[in-house]
Amino acid sequence: MLFRSPNHTTLVTGVTPARHGVLFNGMMLRQGSTAPLKLEPWKDKAELVRVPTVYDLAFKAGLKTTHVDWIPTTNAGTFHFEFGERPNAANPIEREMLASGAITATELKEFNTRNPAWRDVFWTRAGIHIVKEHKPNLLLFHLLNTDAINHRFGPGTWASASAFAFADTCVRDLFEAVRAAGLADKATFVITTDHGFKSAKRIIRPNVALRQAGLLRVQGPAITTCDAVANTLGGSAMIYVPDKTKLATLTPKLKDLIGKLEGVARIYEPAEYASLGLPTPAQNDQMADFFVVAKDGYAFTHQPTGDDTVTDVTPEVYPGHHGYLASDAQLNGMFVAWGHGVKRGAQLGAIRNVDVAPTVAALLGLKMENIEGRVLTEALLAR
Repeated sequence: MLFRSPNHTTLVTGVTPARHGVLFNGMMLRQGSTAPLKLEPWKDKAELVRVPTVYDLAFKAGLKTTHVDWIPTTNAGTFHFEFGERPNAANPIEREMLASGAITATELKEFNTRNPAWRDVFWTRAGIHIVKEHKPNLLLFHLLNTDAINHRFGPGTWASASAFAFADTCVRDLFEAVRAAGLADKATFVITTDHGFKSAKRIIRPNVALRQAGLLRVQGPAITTCDAVANTLGGSAMIYVPDKTKLATLTPKLKDLIGKLEGVARIYEPAEYASLGLPTPAQNDQMADFFVVAKDGYAFTHQPTGDDTVTDVTPEVYPGHHGYLASDAQLNGMFVAWGHGVKRGAQLGAIRNVDVAPTVAALLGLKMENIEGRVLTEALLAR
């Protein structure tokens, strides 16, 4: 499953969501036997992430750890400095940037109302400030605009190419800060992605099908009560039966109802989840009772209103999506390592997201234990 927070967490833990526990951009909370689930995006890292991270390991080893817009890291306790997704004027880096004029009080107050490209500018300024003023051993750095633009316009478009060019500019500025700080001969850049993108021309609306089958009730656009509900992830959807006493009875009806929808490629049941790197509901109660995957050219939306269960892309549903299976080659991202400790000109072929954390750890002189990934030794100079 290719989604932002789950993959961010895989990149820093070296394990899949089945073990690290992060399945959404936050924590999915059950609200009772007839209520839809609720996403809580700002749960503490300790509640979301079930295994150690590379930044935990580095912090405990006495290295200086920092991040800019990395999630999920709320109240992680193992960063010396941070400028998060929701900046706070009370935090040290924000105070220092205010004092230096790198951001104004108004810009900081309005930060989360601004567009992603604007925020990327200030996240880049924060990264530059951290590098120059604090010289960290580890900086986790995330930009958002490429995700927003590929959602809005789709991959392979001029808008997408322009977004990547802007991201390149941000990385260039960060590199120049490393050079200015006198760290160029000591620094390593590892540049990768949490997921790729696909375009969809047809949109599957499973909650409309559930509503029409009498399994879901709405008031206006909001779901009020349900016997079954879909939480959608773009290229996939999770189907929940909130009342577990009804699961056995509803299973054949749901498989028939959802399986017949145009654009549905496959329905996975819990016994198959391990093959996808996902936990069962018994292992993690955020996990759904069924996991549904879309065909090429299709994506899911959660909206429960309307008469059609499948439509063309409409103005309220963007054309670019992720959330498809990690095995889908069209979702492949990129991985570039450069600098201290990296073998010049090494060609890696395909790697896995679980390989990133142990490789970063090795570059820091550390070793991660009990992980699913491996150190990319073919990319590194012998120590």
